[in-house]
Amino acid sequence: MVSSAAFARWRYAGNERPLLEAKVHLENNGIDVLGITNHGIFHSIYFFDPNGHRIELTYDDPCSPEKIAPITEQIKYEMLDKWTRTKRAPHHTHFLHAEELS
Repeated sequence: MVSSAAFARWRYAGNERPLLEAKVHLENNGIDVLGITNHGIFHSIYFFDPNGHRIELTYDDPCSPEKIAPITEQIKYEMLDKWTRTKRAPHHTHFLHAEELS
C-alpha cells in the first residue's frame, strides 16, 4: 500500500478479478466508483472513503514487463526531466497506450 494524508493505493498482483469484485461490492453499497481505468501497465478504480480520502485499487497488467521493456535507462531520465518541467505525461510512453488508442 502507498498512502499519503489524502490518498491511499492498494495493488492486486496481476489479477483482474479482485478489482472487479471490489467495484461491484462498492457500487452495490452506494459508493460512486470511477473506472476501471486502463493506465497501460496497470488498471485502477477510484472512490472516496467515508472520511473523504481518495482510494485507488489497482492490478498490474500481466503484460506490463513486456510493455515497459522499451523504456531504457536514457529514456527514463528524459521522461523524468520532461515531467519535472511540464508536469505532463511524456510522449516517450505513448507506446504504452497504443492498444487502447488504436
